[in-house]
Amino acid sequence: MKTLFRSLLAAALFTGASCTASAQTAPAAPVAPAADTARITLNPALINAVNTQTFEQFRETVRPLIAQMAGKRVVSMGEGTHGTAEFYKLRFWLTRILVEEHGFDRLALENTYGDTYLLNQALQQRRSTPASLKPLMQRHLLAMWQNQEMADVLTWMQTYNRTHRRDVELTGIDIMFVTADAQLLQAGLAKVRNPEVQAATAQLLKNAQYNDNYWYKLSDPAFKRNRPEWLANGGEGYKAADKVLAALATAKLPRKQQEVLAGAAKNARLAFDVFYQYEVFKRNSSRDSAFAEMTKFVAGPRHKVIVWSHNAHVARTVAAAGDSNGGGTGDFLERMFQGQYYVLATGTAGGTFAATTDRFISPASVMTAHPLPQAKAGSWEASLSQVASPVYFFNTHQLGAQDLQRPLRLVGQTVGSEDFYSDTQLGKSYDALLFVRQSTAATPLQ
Repeated sequence: MKTLFRSLLAAALFTGASCTASAQTAPAAPVAPAADTARITLNPALINAVNTQTFEQFRETVRPLIAQMAGKRVVSMGEGTHGTAEFYKLRFWLTRILVEEHGFDRLALENTYGDTYLLNQALQQRRSTPASLKPLMQRHLLAMWQNQEMADVLTWMQTYNRTHRRDVELTGIDIMFVTADAQLLQAGLAKVRNPEVQAATAQLLKNAQYNDNYWYKLSDPAFKRNRPEWLANGGEGYKAADKVLAALATAKLPRKQQEVLAGAAKNARLAFDVFYQYEVFKRNSSRDSAFAEMTKFVAGPRHKVIVWSHNAHVARTVAAAGDSNGGGTGDFLERMFQGQYYVLATGTAGGTFAATTDRFISPASVMTAHPLPQAKAGSWEASLSQVASPVYFFNTHQLGAQDLQRPLRLVGQTVGSEDFYSDTQLGKSYDALLFVRQSTAATPLQ
């Protein structure tokens, strides 16, 4: 389960008896202290009730939370599940406040850079209308983002950018499905008169298309893997992306185009890094470090970035015991943006959530509603659900002696992930937690 969150690529690459080298060379993880399972009662003084009836009422009740976020360069907003309507809605409202009132100008999703860039470009077209969103979202977003709550975010972005001089841009930090990255690079470098560059972009596109198609097939139980061919393709893809990235350093292109293509090349190289790491060092590759590298890139020297990703990624600590790939994305970002990183987790005790039966999510996966089982006894959720307020937040650093290792539910995008818990000390992982006692599955696109 941990690999679905923190090293999705390696989850498929390193499974099976024939691939044990990575496990043999990985350093032993420290033994975590036993989790505390006694139910706790939060100090009422810590609870900040949140009114969700209207955006205006919400804005007033989250002023203390916004005050903590406003001065940061990077604010991550986690999600306890990939398919909860309230997590999308409340993070949208928080994002809107940070953009409209505090100068944040980039929203980074757990979605591939190239596809998200193409979606953003379509949103910027003045002729675009909300009615055109559905096909764009289905083409460029992983299925977990294809819901009506996310459509509301994009509709707001369209309206905001038509009426403000400084646009808010949608961008991506994930490293799956990189064909769009390769297509951007081939088109953007088509006029560069260098046979080696043209050969490298053509090779990268070939490797990206093969790899993306392989990801789609991995969810088919009848698919017979050709692991040697996959490894070879991945190694070629890394070398091609590396050549393209080096060529961009001397290419004479307009500044904005140079930035976009550099992001695509960097994203593609990170996507194939798992194959490079295995081929050269016989070790795993950290998806969280890739998220952090892409976040640093899109932030650049001047942008203020909001990241939407799973709680397990944006945390400062690892999501599961035994994971030896470094900290969570938040740990890397804390070091990259010292004192300028803030992370909010979201959680729920029960209700429904949207998930897919596919083993690996893709833009074509189908998300349907499923029940969340009752929170595990002794978990954070079991204790937090006892608070009277249906929606509230609290600062984790004020938990004091109550901030012990306790199970925290981390639900992914797949059916069956709803029973996964990770022993977590909230204050070490997050700055605040926004809790929704009863939640509902994300709404299908209309």
